[in-house]
Order: sequence, then C-alpha cells, then structure tokens
Amino acid sequence: MRIAIISDIHGNHLAFEAVMQDLRQQPPVDQLVIAGDLCLNGPCPKQVLEHVQSLDCPVIQGNTDMEIVTHAPDKSEKKRNTVSWTREQIGAAGVVYLASLPFSHRIGNPDGSDLYIVHANPLNLEDAIFPNASDSVLEHFLGGLDERIGVLAFGHLHIAYTRHWRHLLLVDVGSCGIPRDEDHRASYAILNPQGPDWSVEIRRVTYDVQAVVKQLKTSGMPNPEKRIKTLLEAKY
Repeated sequence: MRIAIISDIHGNHLAFEAVMQDLRQQPPVDQLVIAGDLCLNGPCPKQVLEHVQSLDCPVIQGNTDMEIVTHAPDKSEKKRNTVSWTREQIGAAGVVYLASLPFSHRIGNPDGSDLYIVHANPLNLEDAIFPNASDSVLEHFLGGLDERIGVLAFGHLHIAYTRHWRHLLLVDVGSCGIPRDEDHRASYAILNPQGPDWSVEIRRVTYDVQAVVKQLKTSGMPNPEKRIKTLLEAKY
C-alpha cells in the first residue's frame, strides 16, 4: 500500500504538473492525498483547483484555504487583496469546495500503525511543527493522538523533513508550490507500510521556476513581488 502526499501547492500549477508527472513515473500508488493550501499566493489558483478536483482523491483543508473562505479578516490589507483576487479566480463554487474540506485523513494499516494526515498539526491549521521542536511542544500537539497512529504526515512549514518522536514518525512532506528549505525543487512524499513500520521517500522535482515568475508578473495577482522573492530564494 503506497501513499503519495502532496501539500502546499499554492496556485503553482507548473510545479503541481511536474510533481504529478514524476508521480506517474514511480511504481503505482494506492492513494494520493492532497494536504491543503491549494490556491492562495500563486498565479494559477483556478487551474490548480480544477486539477485537484479532477483527481478525485482525498483532500484536506489548509490554513490558506480557510483564509479564502473567511476573507481573512484578521490579515493585512495586502493579504486580503490577494485573497479577494483568488476568490474571483476560483468562483463561488470553488470557495464552497474549499469550505467543505475536512481537517484530516486517516489511513489504516492492518499490519501495523496507522497514517494520520493533517495540514499543520493535529490541533489546528496554523501552528507549524518545526524539525527542532521541543518535547514539550510535541507533547502539546501530539500527546493526544490515538496510540494506533504511528505516522503523522503534514505540510504547512514548507520544509521537508522526517523525525522520530516516541513511537511516532513525523513526516513534513514539504511544499509543492513554494518550497522554503533552500531547495527550489517541488516537494512531495511517498509512504509505504512495511510490516508494522512505514518507509518514507521525500521526492524533489525540478520545474521551470522562471516561468512561474513570469506568470506571477502577468497574472494580475496583487502584490506579486513578495511571492516572486520567496519563490526565487526558497527560504524564510
């Protein structure tokens, strides 16, 4: 049972297409899961949303998906302008779709521990689990998980990593659309249960970043400069 997880596409359709092409070249997966943040902050939110919906796979909600739904009233004016533009691109039906997405997705493993997929952490959509998080922080976010869960997969931070904590394997699958771990390549992960344990492969996929920069400049998206800078630097 092979599971592919893609997170944080952020309206970057060229990166998403490259990841899907790479995935098709791998041994077949039994399930693909999209772990949120589909549309906001990229030049092609409508194309990404339509592509995701065409896959007919489990999709969970990310924090920027919820920002699109709520108009992000507590964010800056620049952010709200980008949200409004994105809402216009995806239309009312797209907003309704994002509002309907579940918080999490769980995959059982009859031979061992289950895989639990969220966007950021098991408690909310906003707080990132950093690779160097302290035991007390991890206890806060992970201590209440069902003991049958052995793997927690997520995105949100845009930094791909794996880490063991107690009986849990933590997998940040990274960002497909806006990596921030000083690697410009799009990121996703393939997980595979092997008896009671799970193996993890974090894959990086090259795509035409400069073409996305051109899309950002011509898309009409408000204030594209910050997104271009992040895309080119691939770091915080």
